[in-house]
Amino acid sequence: MSGPLWPPSRFWQYWALAGMAVLTAAFWWSVRGYAIIESGVPRGQIADGLLRFSLLILTPALLLTWLAAAWLRRRIGEGGYWQFLGLVTLIWAGAVFVTRMLLS
Repeated sequence: MSGPLWPPSRFWQYWALAGMAVLTAAFWWSVRGYAIIESGVPRGQIADGLLRFSLLILTPALLLTWLAAAWLRRRIGEGGYWQFLGLVTLIWAGAVFVTRMLLS
């Protein structure tokens, strides 16, 4: 063992806080996006494609990035992990934002 296990390091404290936001947002978009798909409301091809892409590709990518923290931290460092999580989060949030704009 390299150090005490409790309290957790600052990295894991921030990871847990980020997880609350990531998991809540992913759950919200998964439920909302599925409801939009099932509603049968007519959508354009771009809106429909972006909706499906954000649900099937970007949301799992966001969750996997958050879950793979220990593995990514060893390979790209703490700062690199937060930059990578931020990049994936911004891409995901942008897709959700544009999809919502196109559907309203």
